[in-house]
Amino acid sequence: MRKVSFVAVFWTFALAIPFTVIALAGVAYIDTHFSVIAQAIARFEAVTSATGRGWLVELSERAPELVGMLVGLIVMLTIYLFSQRPAKTADVPKK
Repeated sequence: MRKVSFVAVFWTFALAIPFTVIALAGVAYIDTHFSVIAQAIARFEAVTSATGRGWLVELSERAPELVGMLVGLIVMLTIYLFSQRPAKTADVPKK
């Protein structure tokens, strides 16, 4: 049991320490270059959207349709769930 505990702790640290360092480096990079990243995202949205206004505006205009479809789907699945009848266990002749 002692060997299993050591192996578990070793591999936990072996995986956790490098990923923690990578995460800290990523946070430092994003913190330093946040305005450049935000401007690049805004330019990309304007270039790739249909009207040039950005994806957030495009998606917010279509949100009521999406919500309506999701609510309709939930209602239909709820009706289906409650309208099911249990299968009849009639006597089936054996062959």
